[in-house]
Amino acid sequence: MKGYFRKHGDTWSFTIDIGMDDLTGKRKQKTKTGFKTKKEAQKAAALLITELEQGIYVEEKKITVKDFMLDWLENVARHNVKPSSFVSYKSIVQTRIIPVLGKYHLTGLKPAIVNNFYTYLLKDENLSEEYVGTVHAVLGTAFNTAVKWEYIKSNVFKKVSKPRKKKKEMQTWSFEEARNFLEYAKKGKRHYYMLYLLAIYTGMRRSKILGIRWSDVNFETGKIGVKRTLYYTSEQGIIVQSTKNSQSMRSISISDFVLDELKQHKVWQLERKLQFNIPYYEESYITANETGDPLSPSHVYGHFSKAVKNAGIKKIRFHDLRHTHASLMLLLGEHPKIVSERLGHSSIEMTMNTYSHVTFYMQKESSNRFEEALKKTN
Repeated sequence: MKGYFRKHGDTWSFTIDIGMDDLTGKRKQKTKTGFKTKKEAQKAAALLITELEQGIYVEEKKITVKDFMLDWLENVARHNVKPSSFVSYKSIVQTRIIPVLGKYHLTGLKPAIVNNFYTYLLKDENLSEEYVGTVHAVLGTAFNTAVKWEYIKSNVFKKVSKPRKKKKEMQTWSFEEARNFLEYAKKGKRHYYMLYLLAIYTGMRRSKILGIRWSDVNFETGKIGVKRTLYYTSEQGIIVQSTKNSQSMRSISISDFVLDELKQHKVWQLERKLQFNIPYYEESYITANETGDPLSPSHVYGHFSKAVKNAGIKKIRFHDLRHTHASLMLLLGEHPKIVSERLGHSSIEMTMNTYSHVTFYMQKESSNRFEEALKKTN
């Protein structure tokens, strides 16, 4: 296999036969131009010939980031991620990636361009490091597919680091704040009260609580089985999915108080079923609304924000109820392994890293108790 070299003005080029076209049966050639010297052209040609002989040559495809990302969304992402994740991916691609990077060819996307893109998102768009990290993950995953499809030789996003996530101060409630909020919430709609009660007393995520059915509650053992999640997407509405991994599919112990509240709530649902013919059944959701339908996750955010404001409690996110549960459990001296299991964390290290601020306080308290105990022995 030989290369054909030509000089055009001040630059050199080479042409190499790379085989036959499967569709037309005609000879295919590869030409590269722009070399300053013949020696540079010969070196590049030799590298290309080696790739061809070893069977590792990839004829990079001239396709734009926009066309590829839309193709990847519909033919890969849609079938391989959760519907809620797909909605997030689609939004990122359409609103963040395509407007800025869509015009580039896959082969023309270089590390410097990507770094400038991330800087633009952080400074001009005022997006968080965490969000830009998600953008980086979506692009990296998509470009892995581009490599598999032999559109490009390598993934440029493996040469670029995502922005370092800044650690934010965690917002949680005290025992008093949590108690006051629940007292206020109990005066309102019961299904929202039960949602907030379970969030504070178990540390479960919103999607997990919304997916709990009465058949998941074991009143004899005092445990709730976490078996599914309930999501909402603009395309498909409410979606229920089974929990797959071992950490998420678990049982959580609940206190006698929570059991009593669940029993009262079940009686309330049965009364409404008899009085208004509301379709509450054993397979109904605990947090089903007044008509017996699943409570939509999209309604929770607004209701929670308004309830916090009206209750006069420090403003936090719904997800911070999970952090509140964990922080208060640790402050009570509960073993981190137990807290880790309740939260469904993959390891105790993850729990300790997440709530290091609590354990720091606990160390101070522990050292004080040790000092007092030692003094008593004198």
